Amino acid sequence: MGVRDCVWCLFSGLTYSLCYNFVLMGKHFMRVYRDIDFDDVKKHTLEYGALSGMCSNCKDLNLKIDMLICPKCSTPFKYISFQNVKEHLPKMHRIMQERSMVQFIDHQDYKRIEGEVKARSIFG
Repeated sequence: MGVRDCVWCLFSGLTYSLCYNFVLMGKHFMRVYRDIDFDDVKKHTLEYGALSGMCSNCKDLNLKIDMLICPKCSTPFKYISFQNVKEHLPKMHRIMQERSMVQFIDHQDYKRIEGEVKARSIFG
């Protein structure tokens, strides 16, 4: 199985003009599926909504996208999860230039796995 088999383009739901602008930049965001330690993700994720974010570790609210660590619990943000990726694509390019070590994770996948882990802890 090659990379081609497990990659999905995030631009599938965007308008053509927006996709065209990103193609001119030469850089694209694509989802790549791999095994990852959810405990690490759960502790080090900045969950970002429309205007602000939340620390997944301590649930501190109103965090800005450019924060490197949580001001309340001092957890470094290794991952960012956007509730609406299409809305934040321009920010994602800027963030990757400023912080190349940060990884973007799919919010739906994150919430689905979080629910599975919570259910397993309740029901055994």
